[in-house]
Amino acid sequence: MARKKTILKSQILETAYQVVKAEGFEGFTARNIAKKMDCSTQPIYLEFKSMDDLKHELVVKIKTYIDETIYEKERTEEALLNMCLNYIYFAKDEPIFFKALFFESQMDTDQMHAISSDKMMELFKQNEGTKELTKTEKIKLFKNLWITVHGTAVLVAQGFLKFHEKDVTDYIKQALQQSVPDYTD
Repeated sequence: MARKKTILKSQILETAYQVVKAEGFEGFTARNIAKKMDCSTQPIYLEFKSMDDLKHELVVKIKTYIDETIYEKERTEEALLNMCLNYIYFAKDEPIFFKALFFESQMDTDQMHAISSDKMMELFKQNEGTKELTKTEKIKLFKNLWITVHGTAVLVAQGFLKFHEKDVTDYIKQALQQSVPDYTD
């Protein structure tokens, strides 16, 4: 009779996710994940071909978290402002995780920034001032706006900028007003 699996792929993925959230990618090792699960590394390598395979599935889980949890919070009645503020709140509330995703060389930063770019492109399609822009114009607009948003988030995550909701909201509103055609909040 075959032995029943006691450690499932989903458990390994969740543990890896929690490790990266708490420790960044410094803790993303088979040995550390196994230690957190109180097992050997064998179950990890039985479920995943390699740590890169695990990382690939982890990226999918992270994208879902960012899309469905981070970007879905409604802080204001304005969708573009919400998205920008949510990104900065993510940096403030989860600085280790934010740094792991957007600073450390363990992740493909283009892939991680594509999450934000794709979300912003969706919002541009719905916004009166941006829905008629060409794709090239929307990409340029995103880049211009994201310099302020990402820069603010990085400074907040690193502790170089004290987070004051009113000040951060004002920075972002100003960036939106300067960048987005016919923007009004």
